[in-house]
Amino acid sequence: MKSHSCFRCGRYLAPGAVKYFVHIRVFSDFDGFLSTSDVAGEEELGQILKEIELRDPEELENEVYQELGFSLCKGCRDRFVQETSDMGARNGNGSPMMYS
Repeated sequence: MKSHSCFRCGRYLAPGAVKYFVHIRVFSDFDGFLSTSDVAGEEELGQILKEIELRDPEELENEVYQELGFSLCKGCRDRFVQETSDMGARNGNGSPMMYS
């Protein structure tokens, strides 16, 4: 069985110890709205496609979708949840949005 350490504090998490796994998915969001100033002409689209061809495919993919995962001990899990909730409150967003 693989042993882990807490991503945040580095504490050793022995097999069978209480630990938490955080799974984060970061993905681009499109609300379906394009203003007329955002609509590119054919020439502009051609230039964008040329720029995309020169970029690293993995880098482009990470801009659209990325998954992260790490283990936390109980104390760091509690602080992570509290700090994340506090960030939403400070930004006027209330509780963080939960997706399933």
